[in-house]
Amino acid sequence: MEAGEYRKMFEVEDTLWWHRGLRLFFADAIRSAALPADAVALDAGCGSGANMALLGESVPRVVGCDLVERALLFARLRGLKRLVAADINRLPFREGSFDCVLCSDVFECEEVDERHAISELARVTKRGGRLIIGVAAYQFLLSEHDRAVHSVRRYTKARARTAFAIPALRIVRMRYRFGWVLLPVVLYRMVRRRQDGTGLPRSDLFLPSRFLNALLFWIVRWERSVSRWLPLPFGTTVLVELRRV
Repeated sequence: MEAGEYRKMFEVEDTLWWHRGLRLFFADAIRSAALPADAVALDAGCGSGANMALLGESVPRVVGCDLVERALLFARLRGLKRLVAADINRLPFREGSFDCVLCSDVFECEEVDERHAISELARVTKRGGRLIIGVAAYQFLLSEHDRAVHSVRRYTKARARTAFAIPALRIVRMRYRFGWVLLPVVLYRMVRRRQDGTGLPRSDLFLPSRFLNALLFWIVRWERSVSRWLPLPFGTTVLVELRRV
């Protein structure tokens, strides 16, 4: 991720509709994992810490790691502890250290080796523990935003199933999320492509108007409610829940 993007993330991720909506979906996945009362969790690629804080609402001990020290500086501004500078391809934790591992918007990054990373996440997860992974969907949506955050790949459910298919893991659930906002996102990316410059890339991390931000978050909450009986076969994010065997 470009250096300036960490500050932008820190400034918007508590209020931006997309980040808030993603945490709703993660909260559901964490709750369905039925973690023990003394669980220990890892946020692998914790960035500036909002998802790590979410884990802390359900899990008594949470560790966060990120490759970039600048990201950890912002996480510390949240008052978060147990932060480690670490490469997801070579995690510095013992086997079976965590009951739950959360990994959001990391596998897309050019610094990540998919096979090494998923093997490492599985290795540090306890047998019977839960691994929750969120990845961006659809390669055709690669844009200036992805260049700004160093993303080089996006996923479909089929690609995610292949990428995370190792003997140590079993898929519990895999769904597309943010399906009801897919069309507006596609249109927005098409407009942005016409405006993209050749200089330093810019991400989509900004707050829209208060009304639009609230409207989009309402749509995501509505999707969360109806997806229990009407999951959509498309979306801007693939959410994968796996169990360590």
